[in-house]
Amino acid sequence: GAIGTGKTTIALLTTAYQLHVLSCLRDPHAFFKLDPASEIVFAIQSLSAQVAKEVAYRRLRKMVDNSPYFQRHFPCSPHIKNELVFPNRIVVRPLSGSATAAIGSNIMGGILDEVNYMDIVDRSTRSSDGGAYDQALETYNSLARRRKSRFMTAGGKLPGMLCLVSSKRYPGEFTDQKQIEAQREISEKGSSSIYVYDQ
Repeated sequence: GAIGTGKTTIALLTTAYQLHVLSCLRDPHAFFKLDPASEIVFAIQSLSAQVAKEVAYRRLRKMVDNSPYFQRHFPCSPHIKNELVFPNRIVVRPLSGSATAAIGSNIMGGILDEVNYMDIVDRSTRSSDGGAYDQALETYNSLARRRKSRFMTAGGKLPGMLCLVSSKRYPGEFTDQKQIEAQREISEKGSSSIYVYDQ
């Protein structure tokens, strides 16, 4: 979508709603068969950790701090400022734009912001084969794998939501690729797990 159409705001509200849904479970770790000592994480990633924290994370923190529901029924720790820490070890964490930033985390959802502005580097040392390194693709795939490995149900349902946010730059960019993937799934299966909002 274009600049100023509320893309990040929609992603933040979506993430807040997902936190609300998760807060309704008495024991989310037991429900998802996770180690009770582990965290359930909503990641906020952008071009850098600083951008993720200053743009999306701080706005989500303000939403939560001003929400009567979160204040009364599912409060985050007021003493921890660099991430949102809720009851039942549920965490919202701003991360760098690195594909390895979420290693070891139980990622249920979150926000991948400014994906069309992430780096594409030819002959990169970060590529496993020395070819092109696509930061958006690698970071998305890392989050998607962690979501599926931890939370995919026997019926093929995946709880939570991962919001991919960016304004447009040129044809064929990352969000265009996901839109084509959604259209292909709809034509082949009649539905898609990808929802496209384009303004």
